[in-house]
Amino acid sequence: MLVVQARVIAGGKTWDDLRYHTEIAPPRLAAAEQIHSGTLPAWWDGSGLGVPLVAEPQHGAMYPPLWLAQTPRALDLMILLHLAWAALGVAVWARREQVASKQAASDPAALVVGMLVLTTGILGSAGLRGALPALAHLPWLAVAALALREGADRRARARAAIAIAGLLGLVGLVGELAVLVDALAFVVVLAGRRARMGWIAAAIGGGLAIAAAQWIPAALALVAGDHAGAIQAGLPLGRLVELIVPGSFGSVDPDRAISAIAGTTPWAPSVFVGVPLLAMACVVTPARRVLGLILGLCGLALVTGRGGWPAWLGAPEIHLGALVLVLAAHAGAGLDALLAGKRRAVLALAVGAGCSVLALGALGALRSRHPEASPAIDRALLDGGFGVGCLAVVIGLAWRAPGKAMPFVLALLVLPGVGALPSVMPVAPRALVTEPPPWASLAESAPRPARVFRPVILPEVPDTLADVMATLGGASPWRWGLAAGRSEDPARLPDHDQVWLSAAREGGALLDRFGIELAILPTTVVTGNKMTELGSRGRWSLVSLPVAPVAAVLRGWQWAQAPRDAMDLMFAPGGGTNVLRGTVVLKGSGASRGDRGPPIPCSVTTWDEGDIDLVCTPDALGYAVVSSSPAAGWTVTVDGHAADWLTADVLRRAVAIGPGMHHVHWRYAAPGARLGLVLALVGLLGLVALWLGTRKVPPPVDVN
Repeated sequence: MLVVQARVIAGGKTWDDLRYHTEIAPPRLAAAEQIHSGTLPAWWDGSGLGVPLVAEPQHGAMYPPLWLAQTPRALDLMILLHLAWAALGVAVWARREQVASKQAASDPAALVVGMLVLTTGILGSAGLRGALPALAHLPWLAVAALALREGADRRARARAAIAIAGLLGLVGLVGELAVLVDALAFVVVLAGRRARMGWIAAAIGGGLAIAAAQWIPAALALVAGDHAGAIQAGLPLGRLVELIVPGSFGSVDPDRAISAIAGTTPWAPSVFVGVPLLAMACVVTPARRVLGLILGLCGLALVTGRGGWPAWLGAPEIHLGALVLVLAAHAGAGLDALLAGKRRAVLALAVGAGCSVLALGALGALRSRHPEASPAIDRALLDGGFGVGCLAVVIGLAWRAPGKAMPFVLALLVLPGVGALPSVMPVAPRALVTEPPPWASLAESAPRPARVFRPVILPEVPDTLADVMATLGGASPWRWGLAAGRSEDPARLPDHDQVWLSAAREGGALLDRFGIELAILPTTVVTGNKMTELGSRGRWSLVSLPVAPVAAVLRGWQWAQAPRDAMDLMFAPGGGTNVLRGTVVLKGSGASRGDRGPPIPCSVTTWDEGDIDLVCTPDALGYAVVSSSPAAGWTVTVDGHAADWLTADVLRRAVAIGPGMHHVHWRYAAPGARLGLVLALVGLLGLVALWLGTRKVPPPVDVN
């Protein structure tokens, strides 16, 4: 890993993936920052008007190893450590007796399958999409499950059960439900014996109790319907070609993407595995229980691959990643058979090489029909052709001189994957994500919380990492104190997108009402309007707008039962608005009051993640409104006394106050977070008690 990932480890590079840097990395960095500030992850203001951090499992905010990563470089290294952990686990698993013939892999074979895992695009893509920290524990879970199955005494079984529970807990804390399901299948299938059912139940119970720290808040948020979430795209069957042809056909970068294969909304940039790993996994027939596990993972991938499922259920590529780990562990015995010159192993590799040739031929034919994808296809043809050449040499050596030139044969099996890494996991200068872009520097003077509106699509701005970071794409500006006003975060409110769509009827009315002071607009719109241009880039400008304060007292109010009715009031269907700036639209019913003038600003004394202090001094009865999402878990006190709050303007919160000076304190605590932590503590204490109990059991006495 130190060699093949030297570009990232020591070369000042990071992965060239837009979604990773704009959606996946920011909430993980935010969670680490909150831990280092002395608080558990709870709320995050970096996206929209704020989103729950711990109650959204895809943020991975409760996974302790990620708390060590406060910088983009540290997060990159953490991904690589998990990749190495997965590879090492596969190597250890391969050294155990896993197949029906009771043939364990040799040390060289185990080493090579671990190296093949390091170069797979499907696990690299899982790292960029957040699932790798969970997948990396699956091989070790398999090792622990086999240890429990084969444990000769109570002490050995107890230790194996403790390991299973700890690993299951870590998998659950990552927040990937699909991997947690796969992990449970690993334990039940591989450790399954009637005599071990009590131990298995105890291990699963302890692991799920630890995982409750993440899943209790997530489950409550899901039941409450507080999240918009996302629908998972399907996995086109044509993309299975990428299992043996190197590339990142699902990349956002048009120079690497092949939409004719990956579709228009792929989840993983690459699903490349490689012929050597897949072919060697087919040489020796696995045990029935392992074969059942393989078929089950294939079924899960096919079912979820249809698409249309909630994204929190997991992408089909996640199940494929788990399947690859199982196959890799069983490829070691096949490698030994190849080195011994056994006909079945040579034929398996020859069939794999033939399939690769057919796939490359199909890509060549596709090139003439889709010239826009020619850069990606040409790169795949070059890398794939090099791989076929290496396989041809290996087949010849294994057939004609079995057992000889073993290091050379093993190197040729690994070399194609290493050579294809620039295509499978492309990199870019890390400075693009660590140094503030000019627009972020220009916006430093904006009062906090500073939020910026960016259109979903910026014509004439290429979808490259450099251009997207320069134009404050996604949640990337959070690291420089700027929040993305329009959010794509899965934890955003269900009505978030609809509010933005409705606001299109009245231009900047939404920006004004919600206090979004910064916006990226066409330069032609800026001229002659009440905007301050902070900087320009091509035909786009970053501007400062005269908007309402983020916290203010509004002395007029109207009521709306449904969000749709509130939107029609704020953004009239025919254009304009039925609500003046000094009037708030409250959720519920009651007597309305007409507008009494513009908003009266509140002084913001504290605005931290989940902790807002205001001082408001209205001249009449009104509602203190704060531009922060009305998610469950927020509480408010007025002058030290608890008060009830209301949803305001669909996406904000409000509390009633009278005339005079008032101290308004907002505080967020994720519902169920305390219960989840208590259950996790109970699970950990149970493991400690089990470990202490095994120390009191004397080892068996050898009567001989």
